[in-house]
Amino acid sequence: MKLIVNADDFGYSNGVNYGIIDAHKCGALYSTTLMVTMPGVPHAVSLMDQNPNLAVGLHINTAFGKPITGGKTLVGKNGMFIKPDCIPERHAYNYGEVEAEVYAQYECFVKLTGKDPSHIDSHLDTHEKITQVRNACCLLAKEKRIPLRNVDMEHSKHVTFIQHRSFGAKPGLEYFLEHFNEIQKEEFVEIMAHPAYIDNYVMQNSSYNVQRTLELEFLLSERFLTTLKQNGVTVTSYYDAKR
Repeated sequence: MKLIVNADDFGYSNGVNYGIIDAHKCGALYSTTLMVTMPGVPHAVSLMDQNPNLAVGLHINTAFGKPITGGKTLVGKNGMFIKPDCIPERHAYNYGEVEAEVYAQYECFVKLTGKDPSHIDSHLDTHEKITQVRNACCLLAKEKRIPLRNVDMEHSKHVTFIQHRSFGAKPGLEYFLEHFNEIQKEEFVEIMAHPAYIDNYVMQNSSYNVQRTLELEFLLSERFLTTLKQNGVTVTSYYDAKR
């Protein structure tokens, strides 16, 4: 089995960034996705330069904070993105505005890093929950020939995406070991992770906060790393999934 351990939310805050880098340096994490709209982005980019073996993708964000563009249907009455679970029943996204935001975030990524992202995914899985976001992400991925999480495309190999919900488990990463015998039957797998050290920004803005430290502990644990080694699991990134 080839395994992609991907850390979402790179750039969210310095504490998140440091957690991701430690999981990379001392563990089996070789993939992350940069959230270009967040305050920890300059810090994240500086850490990228120091860790060239860490593949960095684009974490499309239409669910937290403010958009880069001025699309009116992207935000609620407070001028902020709307979380998928809080979208009003009659709210209608304008596809043109969504597409413009997705492409603006891609262009921001390229400007910051000087290269294309290794792959694309989305904050709070909006590209799987919101049709307009999915269509815009698919268009971008196809045009730039970039793998897109949990979407099969001609330019990339199939990667089975799993998370705790795949097994009806509680949030966290323990499900991976609990269901390892089933998971390892797959040829190519991505597991989503959110490792971090907690800082004030995370505590003030994310309901998934202390749990991030537990995910970091899991990724660095001897139990996890030994399981991968003993079963001949190849740890990789989405660069390996490109055709």
